[in-house]
Parts: sequence; C-alpha cells; structure tokens
Amino acid sequence: MSALADAIRRGRPRLDLTRESPFAGLHRRHASVVDVVAQSIAATAPAGVMLVHPGAQFGRSGSLAFTELVLTVGLVVAVALVIGMFSRRISSTGSLYTFTTRGLGPWAGIVGGSALAMGYLAIAMNTLSSGAMRIAGLVTSEPGSIAGVAVAVMVCTTVITAGVIARGLRMSTRILLVLETIAVAAVLAISFAALSSTGWDLAPLVPRPTEFSPDIVMVGIAFALIGFVGFESGAALGPESRRPFASVPRGILVSVFATGAVVLVGTAAQLALVADDPTGPWASAAGIGWFVDLIVATSFLACSLAMTNAATRLAFALSREGVIPGVFGRVSPRGVPAAGAILIALVVLSVPSAVLLLGGSRDDLRIVTSPAGMIGFLLAYALVCVAAPVFLARIGELTTGAAVLSTVAGTALLAVLCTAVASTTATDPIGLVAVLAILGLVSSAGMVRLRRGTGVIERVGVHDWAVASDTIGGDGEVPR
Repeated sequence: MSALADAIRRGRPRLDLTRESPFAGLHRRHASVVDVVAQSIAATAPAGVMLVHPGAQFGRSGSLAFTELVLTVGLVVAVALVIGMFSRRISSTGSLYTFTTRGLGPWAGIVGGSALAMGYLAIAMNTLSSGAMRIAGLVTSEPGSIAGVAVAVMVCTTVITAGVIARGLRMSTRILLVLETIAVAAVLAISFAALSSTGWDLAPLVPRPTEFSPDIVMVGIAFALIGFVGFESGAALGPESRRPFASVPRGILVSVFATGAVVLVGTAAQLALVADDPTGPWASAAGIGWFVDLIVATSFLACSLAMTNAATRLAFALSREGVIPGVFGRVSPRGVPAAGAILIALVVLSVPSAVLLLGGSRDDLRIVTSPAGMIGFLLAYALVCVAAPVFLARIGELTTGAAVLSTVAGTALLAVLCTAVASTTATDPIGLVAVLAILGLVSSAGMVRLRRGTGVIERVGVHDWAVASDTIGGDGEVPR
C-alpha cells in the first residue's frame, strides 16, 4: 500500500476546523476551470470588441492603433499575473476588493470595491443598451420605435439574466461560453476572409514614427483597455470552484491569452481594411452589416450577463461582511445569491431604460457610463497591484520578481489612469464630475458603515477557508 493510500485509510478528522465558511450556503467546489474561463472571456466580450473598437482606435491613434493594442495586451497579462499572486492564496467572491483589503487595509479596500462595482455596473449597462439597440435596429427601421423595441429587448434580456444566474453558476457560465464561442468563431472567420481579400497586407499595422506621441499612446491604451476589463471576474468564482487556488489563476490567464489573441487577429483584419472605409470596414468589405450587428449584439448581451454575475458575487461578499444590506448575502436552495442577482439585474435595466424612455439616446447614457467603466476598472487594477507586494511581504513570501512585476504594472496603470482622467476632463467634464461624485458617495457610505457598524471593520476582507467537511472524515467537525 502506498503512503498516500495508507494516509487516506487511517485518516482522522481535523478537529480545529469550523463547521461553516464565511460563504456558507454557496454551492461550493463544483465549478471547473472551464467555468472560470467562460466567465472571464464573456465579461471581456471579445467578439463585440473586435467588431467595434479597432475602427474607433484607428480614428483616435492612426497607425499607432495596433501598437497600442499590443502594449495593452502586455499590460493586461501583467495585471493577470499580479492577480494570480492573490488568487493562489485567497479565495473570495469579492475578488479584487478582497485582495486589495488584505494588502492595503479596509479603507483602501472600500475604495477599490466601490470602483470595481462602478465598473461592473457601468459596463453591464453599456453593453445591455448597445446590444439591445443593435437588435432593435434589425427588427425595425422606424426611428421613432427603435427606443421602445430596445427597452423591450432589455427587459427580456434582464429576465433571462436574472433567471439564468438564479438557476446556478454552471448554467450561467456554460450559456456564456456557448454564446461567446459562436460569436468569436464567426468573427474569426470574417477576419481571415478579410485578411485574405487584402492579400494579407499588414502594412497598416506598422506605426509611423511621425505620428508618435506619449499622450496619444496613453489615451489609446486606456481606450483599448476597455476591451479587456472584466477578465478578472473569474476570480469571484473561487469559493464555488474545485481546487480554486489552481483553477482560478489558470482560468484567468487562459482567458487573457485567448482574448488577446482573438482581438489582435480581429484588429489586424479591420486595420487592413480601414483605409478604404474607416467608419465601417466590415460592412463595406463583405456587405454583411446585419450579421455584424447580430454578432456584436450577442457578444454584448452575454457581456452584460457576465458583468451582472460578477457584480452579484461582489455584493455577496460585501453583504456577508455587513457593509451592505443582508439581502445580497442570502442564498437560494440552489446555492446561489438569487435575490441579489435579481436586484442588481433590475438596477442594470432601470438606468438605460429610463434614459431611452425619457427621450435620451445611448450616447447620453455613455456620457457617464463610459468614463465610469474606464476609471473604475483602472483604479481597481492599480490598487490591487499596489496591494500585492504589501500582502506578500506581510506573509513572508515577497520575491524580487513579484515586487518588480507589481511595481511596473501598478505604475503603468496609474499613468494610464491619470492620462485618461486628463483626457476626460477635456472631452467630457460633466461625465467625469458625475463619475467622481458617484465614486466618492459610494466610498464614503462604505467607510461610514465601517466606522459605525458593529464588528464590520473586523470582518472586511473575509475570504473562504477549508471546513471540516472538505477533509477526510469530515463528519468530525466541531461547531463554531
């Protein structure tokens, strides 16, 4: 008999483990790496990004567009590696919020959590309204009825989103995986066809030195980064994943590399065509504008579901700590925070619906949601990079490589954040003021709760841990 088999045969229960983890009630240890990858990839919406962003990127940066995207992919990979420093040691539905709290303390954690929540909700609203408007444009050509059709599509999508999340984690992630896989496969096929039609002319990808400007590159990276935000959301599935300390960091890296590769191919194809028609290269090259709209809509609606899913898990962690109302921390018999999912889905629906029904447009919504998504995620990513070396030093595991990687990634993110804020100040001051006001109010409310709530500050940053039932002979656990 092997030593492992003998140890299993003679295994004794651990009597020092509690009966429940802080995330009791969740369906623990059932999700796989596939679920983490599906959540992360769907949140980045690579199919929709490939068809929408490159043309706008070219309009902003000219020949520097592809270079900016390559730099953005490198920065995202660095941030993913930093997140892996935490996710190999901590498992929490709070993801970056919990990581920042464990490194920099509860006050910084509240700021990071508020920024992350703002980012999730802003992108969820943006993609929900964008996907719905594209479907509405396919259904009707009457300008006066597009808003009503779009609201109807958003209502139907929200009902499906809340229902899917409430049914269970694996259902939501598998649906996301199927939708995004179909959309990405279609876009890749179009991309290769487009590249073939140009004779694989990659000259537009080469930057012209005369167009180089540090400010243009920084703003371009900030814009390109919007196409990758949400990749970290797979970390929120840690407590529900099998072998979370392996599956979560692995799943996040796989999703980053896959998304980066797909977006680079799609961008190369668009830039190869963009000289002929900068406003709509896909439609002009192949005459398939309706198909492009359908793919983008599918990808964006899947993104909205993924962002709502991530926001639900973040709210679950905050609720279990006592920072926000307890309803967000309740779980259904299926082991999912269904009530929180329904409430968050309704918030995501209500704002864009109100804007459209009151006579506004999607551009009116984006005045606030676009800078909210950009600033929220940049701030959350920067804080987790600053927190990583502090956390590792505290537990005696800081290495030179980890310190250098965290410092470089954090410095780059802060530089991009400052540039993005300066650019937004010049182009969209009203939106920036609204975003800063929202972030300030939410952070202040959280800090007040930390100071006044009984025992709240001691619970902030809570994470999952092994319980007696996770071990051999798990019936021998002791009460808390």
